[in-house]
Amino acid sequence: METIELEVDGMTCGSCAASVTQALRRVPGVRDATVDLQGGVARVIAENASQRVQAFVAALDEAGYKARSSSAATAGQQHKGDHAHGASASGRGGCCSH
Repeated sequence: METIELEVDGMTCGSCAASVTQALRRVPGVRDATVDLQGGVARVIAENASQRVQAFVAALDEAGYKARSSSAATAGQQHKGDHAHGASASGRGGCCSH
């Protein structure tokens, strides 16, 4: 098992965190997922987690959240807060979209 961290944009409340957790736990092979709402980070425990980042990002995109691996974020990708509250790249909102 590996643990990977994803930075997640658009989480502003406990319901958002629960939505992100559920979306990640539905990905096949995920053993557990937890969310740090204050830090905007989701931690995923799964087999070969580091090789499955795209599946996790796609699951969160489907749920209405923009995500990326923490290592990609430190390599110059967009940082937390660059997107409107709850908005994903496809224009769907997260649980609290206004």
